[in-house]
Amino acid sequence: MKLSDVFVAQAAMGRLATLKMAPKVAYVVLKFAQKFDAEYTIVEKQRAALIRDIARVKDGEDAHLEQGSPGFGEFVAKFGEVLEVDSGLALCPLKIDALLDAIEDVEGNTLSVQDIAMLEVLFE
Repeated sequence: MKLSDVFVAQAAMGRLATLKMAPKVAYVVLKFAQKFDAEYTIVEKQRAALIRDIARVKDGEDAHLEQGSPGFGEFVAKFGEVLEVDSGLALCPLKIDALLDAIEDVEGNTLSVQDIAMLEVLFE
């Protein structure tokens, strides 16, 4: 899996964490979510540092790049390179089918097709 998979799956992982499931499955998901969050935090820190560097802003100062602004293209290219790096995150030991089976019979549990597509690459 690439860092891009981690970056785009953050919201879907957040939605997954709110769903009800059996305690054993929930524990496996929790342990994986903790590792996932640590990996996502690294990507987010790299993204923020890249923005600060391109915007020529010191640490602690507010930095942003507007689409179309000078430096935005450079940011997109460099952050794209970061996202292509292989992630050190091991796959969650649950099979995606087992996860879906564990959440499907609980009323109120829903994941979109897009959520499942984002999560699929994270599970065995």
